[in-house]
Amino acid sequence: MDKKAKKIENTVLTTQESGSLPSEELNLVDLADVNIVVKNKEKLKKSKQRKLLKEDTVLSDEQKGKFDEAEQSVAKQGSRKKKITNICFFILNLVILAAILTWNILTEGFVPLGDLPIHAWAIVVLLLLFAGEQLCEILSMSYLLKKSIGKYRFALCFKVHTIGRYYDSITPLGTGGQPFQITYFKSHDVPMHTSLAVPFAKYIFSQIVWTVVSFICMIIFFTSSPNASNGIAVVSAIGFVLGSLLLFLVAFLSISKSVGRKLVVKTLKLLQKMKIVKNYEKQYAKISKYIEDFQSVVQQYMKSFKDFIVLFGLNLLKYLFKFSIPYFIVCLFAGPQPGEFINYFVMGIMVELASGCFPLPGGSGMNEISFKMMFTAAFASVGGGAVVWALLLWRLLTYYIFLILGGAVSIYDFSFGNRKYKWQKRKEQLEEESRIFKQEQINRFRNERNKRRKAQSHRI
Repeated sequence: MDKKAKKIENTVLTTQESGSLPSEELNLVDLADVNIVVKNKEKLKKSKQRKLLKEDTVLSDEQKGKFDEAEQSVAKQGSRKKKITNICFFILNLVILAAILTWNILTEGFVPLGDLPIHAWAIVVLLLLFAGEQLCEILSMSYLLKKSIGKYRFALCFKVHTIGRYYDSITPLGTGGQPFQITYFKSHDVPMHTSLAVPFAKYIFSQIVWTVVSFICMIIFFTSSPNASNGIAVVSAIGFVLGSLLLFLVAFLSISKSVGRKLVVKTLKLLQKMKIVKNYEKQYAKISKYIEDFQSVVQQYMKSFKDFIVLFGLNLLKYLFKFSIPYFIVCLFAGPQPGEFINYFVMGIMVELASGCFPLPGGSGMNEISFKMMFTAAFASVGGGAVVWALLLWRLLTYYIFLILGGAVSIYDFSFGNRKYKWQKRKEQLEEESRIFKQEQINRFRNERNKRRKAQSHRI
C-alpha cells in the first residue's frame, strides 16, 4: 500500500471514530477517494454480516432441534408421572439398601460404630478424595466452557455438575443428567452451541478414560486377584463389555463411514424384523446424529494436543480419586494396609463395573452385593460387622451424597438463586445501557466540537 492509500485509510478510521472528518486532513487527501474507501469497507462489512447471519441461521436450526430434544426430556422428567416414578425408584433404592444391611447384620452381627477402632486420619483423607473428585469434574467442565466462551464460570459449572449427578442418580442407567445440564447452561446465558457441546464433550472424554482405566484394572484383576473366579467377576466383565461396546462402536463408525453406515442399516433392519426397533428412520437419524456429534467433539479437541492432555488428565485424576476411596475406607476401620492399595483400587473398579449393567438408578442392589463380596475379607481383622458401616460410607460418598447436594442446589435455585441471577442480569443490563448512553453523549460532544472547529477554520 502506497503513502496516499495509507493516508486515506487513516482518515477513514478517524472519520469512523469521531463521526466527522478533521479539518487538518482536508488538504491532505482527496474526499472522493475517502468516500470510495468508506463505501467499499461498508459493502464488505455488510457482505460479511449477511454471510455470518446465514451460517448462524443454519447452525441454529440444527442446534434448535437438539435443544428441543433436551427440553422435551426435561419436561418429561418434570411431569407428574415421571416424578412419581423417580420417587418410587428412590424408595426402592432405600428398601434394597435396608434389606441388604439387615441381611448383613443378621449374618455378620451388628457392631455399634463406637465399638469399632476408628482411625480418624482416614476420614480426612476420604473427604479430600471426594472433594478432589468433584473438583476434577468441575474443572473439566469449566475448561470446556472457557474454550468456547472465554470464561471459566466455576460457580455455574458446580451447579450444572451437581444437578447432572442428581438426575443421573434418580434415572435408570444414569441417563437423565445431560438434558438438565444443557437446559441449565442455556438458561444462564451460555450460547446454545456451547450448552450442547460441553456436556457431550465431557461425557465423551470421561468414557474414553473410564474404558482405558477399567480395561487395565480388568487385566490386573483376572491375572492376580484371588477373587477372579467368583460370580461378581463375571458380572463385572459383562458390565465392561456393555459399557465399552457403545464407545468402540461409535469410534469405529466414525472412522469407517462407508462400512459403518452399512453396518448400522443392516443392524437396524434386523432389529426391526425382530420387533425390537419400531421406527427405523428415526433410530437411523438418531444414531447418525450421535456419531456426527462424537466426530465433531473428538476432531475439535484432537486438533489441540494440550486440550486433549488436559481433559484426559482431569478425568484420569477423577477416577484415581474416586477409586482410592475403598482403600481408605478399609484403613478407617482396619488401619493402614501396606501393599494393598492397587488391590483395593482394582476391586472398587470391579464393583462399579458390576453395578453398571444393573438397570436400577445407581446400580442399587448389585453395587451393595458386589461391594460386600469383594471387601468382606478386608475387615476380617476387626470382625465382619465393620463391613456394614463400610458399605454405608461407600454408598454415601458415591451415590447418596449426590441426591443430597442436587436437592440442596435445586431448593437454593428455587428459593433464592434464580431471583438473584435475574437481578444480577438486570443490573448488568442497566450498567450496559448506562455505558452506551455515556458513550453517545461523549460522541455527540466530540461531533459538536469538530463542527465548531471546522466553522472557525473556514472563517479564518
